[in-house]
Amino acid sequence: MRIIAIANQKGGTAKTTTTAALAVLLARSGTPTHLIDCDPQGSLTRSFGVQDDTDSFYHALMHRAGLPIRTILPSLTLTPSTTELGRAETELLSETGREFFLRTSLEKTALPTNTVVLLDCPPSLGVLSVNCLSTAGGMIAVVQPGGFELHALAHLHITIEAIRERVNPDLHILGAVITNSHRRRKITEQVRTEVGRLYPLLGTIRADSRLLYATTAGTIQRLTTSKALMDYAKVVEQLQPVLL
Repeated sequence: MRIIAIANQKGGTAKTTTTAALAVLLARSGTPTHLIDCDPQGSLTRSFGVQDDTDSFYHALMHRAGLPIRTILPSLTLTPSTTELGRAETELLSETGREFFLRTSLEKTALPTNTVVLLDCPPSLGVLSVNCLSTAGGMIAVVQPGGFELHALAHLHITIEAIRERVNPDLHILGAVITNSHRRRKITEQVRTEVGRLYPLLGTIRADSRLLYATTAGTIQRLTTSKALMDYAKVVEQLQPVLL
C-alpha cells in the first residue's frame, strides 16, 4: 500500500499537480517519499525544475535495472522522465512479462525503508500505465468537474477491475480526488455525487493559480501557502492510516 498510482487516462485533470503536491506534503511531514514520473511528457519532472539529458529512466526500465534517483528535498526523491520513455510503449509490446518491468526495476532501486512511492501515470491506458497499476498496492483517481471526465473515470474503473482480476489482485482503490473545483458551480456537486458512487472521495481541491504557477515554474517544492495546498493536506491526513 506504500506504492500508489495516481491515475486517469484523460489528460488535463491536474493528475501531475496532485502527485507533486501530495509528495511535497508527505516529505515535509518527514515521510520518505519517492516520485516516479512515468509520463513521457515529463510534466512532473519539470514541475520540480529537473532535467535529464541521458534518458536514464528509459534505459533502466528496458534493462530492468535500478531506477535513477534525483534528490529534491531531504525526504523527497524523483525518478525523472524524458520523451524517450515514449519508446517503451511500443518496445515493451513484444516483451514477455511486459506488465512487470517497472516492478522489477523498482525492486532493484535502493530506497529508504518505509518509503512511500507515488507513480504519476501517463494520460492513457497503454503499457506504461499498466506497468504502474501492476506495481502499485493502491490507486488514486484524479477527476476534474465535467461530463467527459466522468466517462473517462468509468472507463478507468473497468480497466482497474480487469487488472485486479488478471494481473495485480493486490491493487486497492484508495479513492478519488476532485481537482480545480469551483464550489459554487453546480457541476462540482454533481461530479462529487457521481464519483462517490464508484470511489471514496478523498478530497475536493479548489482551483488555485498560485499552485498552477509554481508547478509551471518548476518550483512546487518551494510553495508553502496556497488554497489548493491546504486542501491537499487534508487528503494526506486521510491517507496516513493507509501508509502506516
